[in-house]
Amino acid sequence: MPFFYIFALTMENTKGKYWTKIAIMAAIPAILVGIIYLSTLLKPTFDLLDESKDFKVDRQIDAGDGGNSECRLVKTAEGVDMIFTLRSSFAYPYVGLEIHKDDYSTFSIEDYAVEANIECEEEGMRFSVRLQEEFDFGDKGKAHPTAVYSFLLKKGTNNIEIPVEEIKDIPEWWYALYPQWTTDVQSMKYENIKIIWLTADNSIEKDVEHRVKVKSLRLVPAACNGFLKDAVTVMLAFWAILAIISLYLRRNNEKKEDLENDQKEQQVVYVPYEKLDTEKDAPNLKDEILTFIGKNYPNPELKLADVAKALSMAEDKTSEEIRLATGKSFKAYLNTIRIEESKRLLKNTAMHISEIAFSVGYNNVQHFNRVFKESVGVAPGTFRDGSSGPNDSAE
Repeated sequence: MPFFYIFALTMENTKGKYWTKIAIMAAIPAILVGIIYLSTLLKPTFDLLDESKDFKVDRQIDAGDGGNSECRLVKTAEGVDMIFTLRSSFAYPYVGLEIHKDDYSTFSIEDYAVEANIECEEEGMRFSVRLQEEFDFGDKGKAHPTAVYSFLLKKGTNNIEIPVEEIKDIPEWWYALYPQWTTDVQSMKYENIKIIWLTADNSIEKDVEHRVKVKSLRLVPAACNGFLKDAVTVMLAFWAILAIISLYLRRNNEKKEDLENDQKEQQVVYVPYEKLDTEKDAPNLKDEILTFIGKNYPNPELKLADVAKALSMAEDKTSEEIRLATGKSFKAYLNTIRIEESKRLLKNTAMHISEIAFSVGYNNVQHFNRVFKESVGVAPGTFRDGSSGPNDSAE
């Protein structure tokens, strides 16, 4: 309330000074953005590989679940080398880095993002970031739910940035292992994190030694990652609206003679437009579009712009042709193809759910599970065999 009082008082004191008022209104959002951004810089960044800062780096292996995978961590000045072998004797092998406090006390990561720089010697290796939170229910005990976010590594340098609020899906296998917490724990809250894992996924080739170099692993304030970009976009929109309103008000305040002169100088000239008959040049346009989408739907990066470029068409024309042919938008039609193909693979093959997700164009297993359930009404595992258990979700 005091802010609006000062703003009103300032505007009153600049009465009659038109451009001064506009300048003050334009400066207000920039000042507010600056204050908010500076406040985010006060939050610390945590180097999770720096063991001198109260964090400890350990290896994570699947021995506790009956596996016999191997993992060595070699700590160097450039980071941590993970040298590991996933053993096929265990159905869902895993290894990785485990980050925790020296005394395993909890810590908050609200409004942070996990940022990593990883060098990989292979193409398409799948890793995941996992969070374990501690829920204290008093006499009932403590629950430790795990949330998982999976991603693919390309060969070479990978810069990973994941806001923690995207690491929110507690997989079905966790609820199956701990059914007593099914109604108590429904989502992560990021206030009492106990462990952060960087884990090699079971889809990686088994019984072969692999090497990955984790050059950095940090927690950075999330507001700093894209806050300025979003804020500048909002400010530009605000300034554009302000400019339109200012010009409108300015014109209304001008003398009648000036308005008449402006109207004479700014007469609108209408130029006739002859519509071109493009259908004659492409009689099978709809078939070409649908064929292209049908061949390229497994590409997770496929966009409307790619379809338009491949067929030398404008995006809006491409979108219109897709809607005429299918009754759906490009995104909805692409999603329909992916879901229908995943349903076929679930019923007719023994492929793991994670393999199916990636084969039909989803590069995030949790996102695939969510979209599938929204479209079909049940989770992929339930659709396949009518049961829910640890085997229904990709670990």
